[in-house]
Amino acid sequence: MPGDEEVKHIPTMEERVIDTLTRINQDLPTIPVVVSRLMHLSGSDETSINDIILVLNQDQVLTTKILRVANSAFYGLREKATTIDRAVVILGFDMIRALAVSVSFIQHFSPKNRCEGFDLGLFWAHTIAVGAFAEILAREWGTIDPGDAFTAGIMHDIGKLVMLIYFEDEFKRVLQRAKEEKIDFYEAEMIEMGISHAFVAAMLLRFWNIPEILVGAIENHHRLLVPRSDLTFTACIHLADFTAKHLSIGASGSPYYNPPSLSLLKQIGYSASSFKAYLKDMYYRRDQVFELISTLD
Repeated sequence: MPGDEEVKHIPTMEERVIDTLTRINQDLPTIPVVVSRLMHLSGSDETSINDIILVLNQDQVLTTKILRVANSAFYGLREKATTIDRAVVILGFDMIRALAVSVSFIQHFSPKNRCEGFDLGLFWAHTIAVGAFAEILAREWGTIDPGDAFTAGIMHDIGKLVMLIYFEDEFKRVLQRAKEEKIDFYEAEMIEMGISHAFVAAMLLRFWNIPEILVGAIENHHRLLVPRSDLTFTACIHLADFTAKHLSIGASGSPYYNPPSLSLLKQIGYSASSFKAYLKDMYYRRDQVFELISTLD
């Protein structure tokens, strides 16, 4: 009708993120060839140790760093692994793959953007610690692959770097809100933007064809809204994230954080006292985690 004006659609933050990541998909950092091949090999029943070694030997910088990590106090090997062949035999393929992915991930995904209140070095220290604690939990529980847990821990906050690179103004507002209201980064971004870094991370990781079991745990490590069959893995990343924050290892955008709920702890087999004992044990493993951080970072 005359005089009627067309209502212009104002895109939501979620729509902006989806549109941006879709448009820039070709420009997103890609997984290095060696890591891509390792991920492919991990999905084949016909993969042999020799296949893995041949791929790893194509990147001497990567293999050198893997050997340094394998020989760190965190893994406590009785004998030094002097070759990648030996490291694969001792630690197993899944763990070597996880280390390779993590080393390459840190090397190739470090934005140039600098933001007051967000230290990239402390960010990587936090994510490595989460990977370490997730691996420890996976080994203790026995129902999760330790390599997958380590990889998911390393990648769990990647969405924050995507936001820093492509939505810097919004990212700064989230940091400011978290600081002023003394709340967790996740709470601040949900208030400020209506979406979280976990959602953004999941989008990016699906572009990279990362296995869905890892993506799901990363996407839901704050909300824990997952089928019961997926709860253990997601809870592993959730508790590892809390542990790193509780022990003040690194930083990820806000010093404030919420403890896991008693109902969650009960679902995964912890009482208040046994979880307290777990945290005490992790406290005494801090030096090993710090050594792992210095080796990987």
